[in-house]
Amino acid sequence: MSAQARRGWHLSPFGFLRRVVIGAYEDQILFLGSALTFDAILAALPFFLLLLATFGYFVSGQDAMTDVLTVVHQILPEEANIQRAEELLTGVVGSRAELTIYGIPLFLWFATRLFSAVRSSLNEVFDTYETRSFVVGKGVDLFLVIMTVALLVANALLTVIVANYPFVGRFVVGISTYLVGMFLFFIVYTIAPTRTMRWDTAVVAAAVASLGFEIAKKLFAWYLSEFATIDRLISNANAIALLLFVVWIYFMACVFLVGAVVAETYDLRRRQREQQLILA
Repeated sequence: MSAQARRGWHLSPFGFLRRVVIGAYEDQILFLGSALTFDAILAALPFFLLLLATFGYFVSGQDAMTDVLTVVHQILPEEANIQRAEELLTGVVGSRAELTIYGIPLFLWFATRLFSAVRSSLNEVFDTYETRSFVVGKGVDLFLVIMTVALLVANALLTVIVANYPFVGRFVVGISTYLVGMFLFFIVYTIAPTRTMRWDTAVVAAAVASLGFEIAKKLFAWYLSEFATIDRLISNANAIALLLFVVWIYFMACVFLVGAVVAETYDLRRRQREQQLILA
């Protein structure tokens, strides 16, 4: 037996990483991630409807619509179907009430379903069972939905505010996006599972998940900027972008669950160190 094996995995960074990989395999992270991806896509569709409805309310005025059409003319190439784009924008403005009526209940239903799956997945990773009642569980799901939307809106508003400061704005947006993601993951890791998690353990897990989210987001944004086209919705590059969007959601679901495995491993390492100190 090597010296590292005698000391224990919790005393070695490589041993910690190896324990995370083993834990991810035992908890079937790839399988759980596919289930979360399905629910996330279902929740994304009505969320997109709400975004269109919000956009319609903001550009309902004649001046705002003129400004938006001017931007569209600047973005789209000359050979693009400008008239079709204008018809789509006008249709969104005219249908904003219907989009809101259908979008809100559908989003609440599928979003709470998503966080219900998140609770079940985290309980699976933490080897615990759901002991809360159905009503309390749905209350937790609704709270997480509200917190998620509120944080996304806050980050979007901050992005708009600092947009006039190119260098400082990019730095502030980059830091704020990471911190907002980290705070959101921290809330989910501490509230969603039945098991109570120490705050330092949740911070470590949230930092890992938020870092993975930012890396995946940058890669997907790079592909969109380099290959995807605005003038042609049906193209090979756009079809690949749609496929990559699904893969991105799946990757993020797996990263989120890996963060939970990191939390479980981090907490186990802390307990083993405490036991080692007691025995010493």
